[in-house]
Amino acid sequence: MKQLLLMSLLMLFAGNVELSAQSIAGGGNGKLYRAGNTGADRSNDNGTSQGSKFGPMADWSIDLTISEKSPSLAASEFEGPSHNGMGATGWGSFTAGAYNRASGAGAVAIGFHNAAGPLSSDESTIPTSGNTTNLGQFAVGYGTQATGHASFSHGQGTTASGSFSIAGGYKTIASDYASMVIGQYNSSASSATSATSFSTSAPAFVIGNGADSSNKSDAFKVMFNGDATVSNDLTVSGDVVVSSDARLKSNIVSLGSTLSRLLLIDGKSYEMKGKQKIGVLAQEIKEVFPELVSEDANKMLAVNYQGLVPVLINALKEQDDKISRLENLVEKLISDK
Repeated sequence: MKQLLLMSLLMLFAGNVELSAQSIAGGGNGKLYRAGNTGADRSNDNGTSQGSKFGPMADWSIDLTISEKSPSLAASEFEGPSHNGMGATGWGSFTAGAYNRASGAGAVAIGFHNAAGPLSSDESTIPTSGNTTNLGQFAVGYGTQATGHASFSHGQGTTASGSFSIAGGYKTIASDYASMVIGQYNSSASSATSATSFSTSAPAFVIGNGADSSNKSDAFKVMFNGDATVSNDLTVSGDVVVSSDARLKSNIVSLGSTLSRLLLIDGKSYEMKGKQKIGVLAQEIKEVFPELVSEDANKMLAVNYQGLVPVLINALKEQDDKISRLENLVEKLISDK
């Protein structure tokens, strides 16, 4: 199997390119790297040691990356980060393609100018049971970064910095623990709520739909606590069923009279996002039923329309009681004639 892999690699880099296998003095840990004598691989940049372009090659790693540019120069010309050196600098890591860096233990970076693992340090020693927090990153595409533990980045200009996070698409950032972000220019999860540990306050899944880095936004967001936010219309083919079992609730009291407060609310017709709509204003609802209004991170208010149902029920009952009493009064007046 090893011979087949080596033969495949040799065929892939046939011509004036060869692969050199070396043993490290004292350690005996093998390294495999591209040595084409073309000026663009680590054989022309101080070999397996730190050079002006490549970082120090780690044990048991495979480095097929090419780079005739320093990390800072590559970062100034292409999408992607600057760092301490190109190539397979993490223990047991793998790189291939152009201007790639794999600095986490077992990390993989392929494509064009991607980084898998930390940018300013190298996980160059064999992991132990007490050191498993900077491993297994995978970066692919163009200018992506998978810097969080066991994170995955793909697409262009994406960053997966949270542990176990996934960032895909264009210019997305997954900074929270176990979060997944797709789309482009997301707002939620672009700055970490909790990068290395689980938190129900953090986003779990985000679809970004921002226009650019100065106008980030989300089409859809699901929090780890189960809350979900949709930025536009939602169409549901089936029923929307809301859990309402009394056994899930506490401090249950009747709303009592709601008609007087309901009369303070005025239904409105308005335009929103280019569409004509009918609804209420959150500011008006907040004045009489503050429990039905929430505020997001941008100080924008939202109304729990479903929560208006029990308000309407009690108002209808109150109105029906008034009508019944008036009917009884009318009947009494007629009978007294």
